[in-house]
Amino acid sequence: MALTRRAALTSGAFVAAACTASAAAAEQALFAHGVASGDPLTTQVIIWTRVSPRIPGTDVNVTWKVATDSALTHVIKRGSIKTGPSRDHTVKVDVTGLKPGTIYYYGFSVGTETSTIGRTQTAPATGGERLNIALVSCSNFPAGWFNAYQAIARRGDVDLVLHVGDYIYEYGPGEYATEWGKTVGRVPQPPKECTTLSDYRQRYAQYRTDADLQAAHACAPWMVTWDDHETSNDAYKDGAENHNPATEGPWNLRKAAALQAYYEWMPLRNPAPGKSFEAINRTFDWGDLATIVMLETRVMARTFQLDYETDLELGLFDVTSGQPVKITDPARLSGLDPRNLPQGVMALPDVAGFKAKKLNEPSREMLGVSQQAWLAEALTKSVKSGKKWQVLGNQVIMGRVTSPNFNAGLPPKVLEAVAKARPQTKAFFELSQFDVPFNLDAWDGYPAARERLYASAKEAGARLIVCTGDTHAAWANTLKDAGGEVRGVEFGGTSVTSPSIADTFANFGLEGAALNELITRANPEVEWHDETKRGYTLVSITPESVRGDFMELDTVKSKTFLVTKATSWETSYGPKPQGLVAV
Repeated sequence: MALTRRAALTSGAFVAAACTASAAAAEQALFAHGVASGDPLTTQVIIWTRVSPRIPGTDVNVTWKVATDSALTHVIKRGSIKTGPSRDHTVKVDVTGLKPGTIYYYGFSVGTETSTIGRTQTAPATGGERLNIALVSCSNFPAGWFNAYQAIARRGDVDLVLHVGDYIYEYGPGEYATEWGKTVGRVPQPPKECTTLSDYRQRYAQYRTDADLQAAHACAPWMVTWDDHETSNDAYKDGAENHNPATEGPWNLRKAAALQAYYEWMPLRNPAPGKSFEAINRTFDWGDLATIVMLETRVMARTFQLDYETDLELGLFDVTSGQPVKITDPARLSGLDPRNLPQGVMALPDVAGFKAKKLNEPSREMLGVSQQAWLAEALTKSVKSGKKWQVLGNQVIMGRVTSPNFNAGLPPKVLEAVAKARPQTKAFFELSQFDVPFNLDAWDGYPAARERLYASAKEAGARLIVCTGDTHAAWANTLKDAGGEVRGVEFGGTSVTSPSIADTFANFGLEGAALNELITRANPEVEWHDETKRGYTLVSITPESVRGDFMELDTVKSKTFLVTKATSWETSYGPKPQGLVAV
């Protein structure tokens, strides 16, 4: 269907009206950032807003209420809360004493000024015939309009929005995917890379003035976790690729600032007393249907990412048989000069050595020991209590994705164009013939940690539904452990706006369909893959099956857009975990 901003804001009954958090709300000086709800339990839910005080820096008393009707006349809960500059004037209330499996409406006021009205719901205590989850990630403000959020808000059948990371991007103007934003007034604010608490707060404030994002927040409760860009690109426990301590200060200070702003601006519960801000991992039950487990795979325990350029060494190989054999005999090696090798000997990447000594090293962590134990316990508890499905809110791709042989699979003209413009990409293309992981920042960079997760799922008897973001591409993956047993399925959602590698390769004459085919054909776990579109994934869970509808937008560069279902993939409930089939 074709959607325009004007049509979306002027049509229909309450679900359309309340779920579009109209632009008029953004013009209110006091409640300019909309409302939100999240982390629904059976008898409680978080509600959120922010006030912009008339006198900056002052405390404000905010009244809130929850009702059973959209006009907020049948009020069942109300209260007041003081907010101020110490929490950036955000308001977060954990409303308790609600009924399970019930839809509620909520709003805020200061004096006579009122917020947008939001719609939320509590989780059912038992049963549960269907749960519709809108899976989103990677929403870069200057990279495009947030059309995916508007499409979600307009559906009217979304129970939960699951955002698995990169809700904001830390980059400043002129950095990643910011050029288009200059043409339409979507320039990152502050106009610099975010490194301080003030910076991150300003960035969230800018994002939350977007009417489409406000619409998606107002229409359903959210469950969220961060990925890397809420702090800095390719973050890990002790740093990030996009962090320079010499010029940007200690990593721990930047991380603490970023996470504080995240908890202020997002509708989730703060960590329990005694837990660190990094401990965002938590669980939710949805009746007897599912347990949703939100993971933390970035800043709490993740080991530093490997890098082919620095971690993959060259070895000397005998190639006389046609099959490279690494030379390990010390006597023979001592007689070889790498600068003048004899015929039949070549210097090649020692991929086997890289995998054995570094990649498969058991000490490499993604979750960490304590979170891994917590996850094993959560999966076991879920299965024993009769929950049908175990859903993981997960940041980076879990399925095995080996790089296709780009040198063999790409047209010569594309290879030539890449070689001239991007020497580093050309080097990776050369490496891709040696059976290496496509993305070392994903679970493929931590295979031992992935096997530990799979072992816990197997021992618990879990049926994993892994919901993932990060890659700006769509994936339907059947997940298998090292022994080849199916452990679950993965729905990898594309980005809301962030461009993919298909956009880069298009500049060199490669069509997206050809890239999709290369990656899919090279990977048995990948059932379907699309690098070319932005959008969201609707994950529909019933006792009998789980289906992923991959919803794609024709553009994020116009406010008039078309949303279509590209494909659907489904797994069925059975005695053992089942793979995905197209439906």
